[in-house]
Amino acid sequence: MENNDRLAEHRSRSLQAVLGDGYRLYLRQFSRLLRSSWIQAIIYALVTGGSMTFFFGVLLPLQHCGLATSKEWLLWGASVVAFVIAAIMLAFAGAFAPLRQHWQTGTISSPLRFWGCWPWRLTLHGLCRLPRMLFDVFRKRQAGILVTVLLVTLLAVLVATVLLQLPAIIMATANVEAAAGLSAGDAVDVPENLLTLDFIVFALCGLLQGYIHMSMLYPLYYVWRNAADAAPQSLTTPDNP
Repeated sequence: MENNDRLAEHRSRSLQAVLGDGYRLYLRQFSRLLRSSWIQAIIYALVTGGSMTFFFGVLLPLQHCGLATSKEWLLWGASVVAFVIAAIMLAFAGAFAPLRQHWQTGTISSPLRFWGCWPWRLTLHGLCRLPRMLFDVFRKRQAGILVTVLLVTLLAVLVATVLLQLPAIIMATANVEAAAGLSAGDAVDVPENLLTLDFIVFALCGLLQGYIHMSMLYPLYYVWRNAADAAPQSLTTPDNP
């Protein structure tokens, strides 16, 4: 009886069930996920705002005028690296760490500390285990569901981006037009505090976008569970994080 219950718990889910279970888990646990990752989300938003502001407000006008040097491009590259690091921090604090807990216990509990969790060891271990998890998916012939879920979630992210990122899209378009006019020698009538407005808009939209992107990981979690063994061997155990 116990074996039957265990097999039922780990039975393969259909595509509809994978998507439904993933998004339901994300929405029902969102308050706990927010509590565990809000500091990382703020860092991600600040890095996003700074990176986008530097690109559209500084680098793009210089590039249009032919004045961009290797120093500006180097700074832009450093901002991209910082963005990737901030995105990884947010993903592990708001998705991988709670999903690891859900795999082990069936629930996601609120962090004990108000600043959430900083899963440094889990981040390193999770990145090292990612190839094995992908191998499990292909070994159990779940690649079709994986690709379909990726396409569906990417479409959902695209729709949410168009709806929620309109201010950022408008600001980016305005910056591109201003840079093009400046390079053509036309008088550009832009607010003196344009860079400040860029940073505020890009940072706020980046905060929303971070949690939108995070939602993709929850359906993918159930794709992996389809392919995982009955015993939770691909994720770490509580005694060996």
